[in-house]
Amino acid sequence: MGQVDLATITRLFSEPVTWLVGITIVMVLFVGLMRPRRPGARGEAAVARRLRRYCAEVANDVILRDGRGGLTQIDHLALTSAGLLVVETKDFGGLIFGQTHDRTWTQCIGRQKRGFENPLRQNYGHVKAVEALVPGAPVAGLVVFTDRSRFPKGLSPGVTTLSLLTQTLPLTTGESIGAAQRSDWETVMSQVLTDRLSRDAHLVIARRRKRGW
Repeated sequence: MGQVDLATITRLFSEPVTWLVGITIVMVLFVGLMRPRRPGARGEAAVARRLRRYCAEVANDVILRDGRGGLTQIDHLALTSAGLLVVETKDFGGLIFGQTHDRTWTQCIGRQKRGFENPLRQNYGHVKAVEALVPGAPVAGLVVFTDRSRFPKGLSPGVTTLSLLTQTLPLTTGESIGAAQRSDWETVMSQVLTDRLSRDAHLVIARRRKRGW
């Protein structure tokens, strides 16, 4: 019986089609396990873990109405002792060049260059969307690049890196959160859109905006 099984297995794996199917299955499983759910997901997960250690509350991948008839997606929204913090994460490698008021910034990897939207401008829209929900509440914005990024000309105000993030965050404990801040947080959370239709609509808007740079 053992000889028959061995012979059968040997014959099966000697067939080119069987090898091809087996290799394809392995590759699909490997790619599925290694690929992030969406571009930037790995960097966002790292920033979220750090925020949870220092902030009273953290919500990730938040979709809100932008107050202008559209939708906006916020990587992280945190409740701190200083108020609400809106965080945009960028998981870019290479050298990053850009100033506060530039429309676009540049990523350089070797001789390759790629322009991308100024993340401070991008996050400004996110901050305004939150402010529209809680007028008068303290809301701050912060852009966090992962440590794969390097800034030869220094960091612009409102920009930090993952390794420096804890130096930027205000010291927050449960006791340091006031009733008004907690109310602001709950107000914003009550407006978060979680349905699939809103998420798909935001993706369409984001793609159109990107093409319109």
